[in-house]
Amino acid sequence: MTALHSLQALATPYRQFPLRLPHEIADELDRIAKRTRITKTAISQIAIQKFISEIERSGVDELLNNLCEVQ
Repeated sequence: MTALHSLQALATPYRQFPLRLPHEIADELDRIAKRTRITKTAISQIAIQKFISEIERSGVDELLNNLCEVQ
């Protein structure tokens, strides 16, 4: 990592990572973002944080069992 990249990494509070979504989910995310005027990034951050909080609160086994019941 160059010195410039190190400075940029320290100055940026966010980290990016690729997220691959099935077309159906991506299309739904597009529709919701447009309808609510909330960015797809914000919607994704909220959803991921809620998922992580639920795992921490109830445990991964219970959460995954509940998710499988819904689908």
